[in-house]
Amino acid sequence: TVGRHDTLGGACATESNTVRYALEKKSMHACRDSFLLAVVENEQYGLTKRDIAHNINFFMNVPVTPQGGLTFSDGLSAAGRYVEMRAEMDVIVLISNCPQLNNPCNAYNPTPIEVLIWQKGA
Repeated sequence: TVGRHDTLGGACATESNTVRYALEKKSMHACRDSFLLAVVENEQYGLTKRDIAHNINFFMNVPVTPQGGLTFSDGLSAAGRYVEMRAEMDVIVLISNCPQLNNPCNAYNPTPIEVLIWQKGA
């Protein structure tokens, strides 16, 4: 991996994108929208928006300024970089491959990701 992953910035949301970019950007898709849509479309799990926990932004470069603010800098990732996670219990994982078109973190061009899942003993 790139060795740096953001746990402070959180998922982008229409509200934060409006503050960060402009009022006319409010209707653009955001990561939090992806999470909420996944909850609504998967009623079988019995989840609500209150079940959505804090997230981690893999490969996101969000340095903290000396004044304690956050800076959204160019990403550190490149093709072929990956993260491996191991679940020790049954989990539900929500993934949003940042659809934000206004943020330099993805060079203003969201690209596909590949997700591989292995099941123990399979």
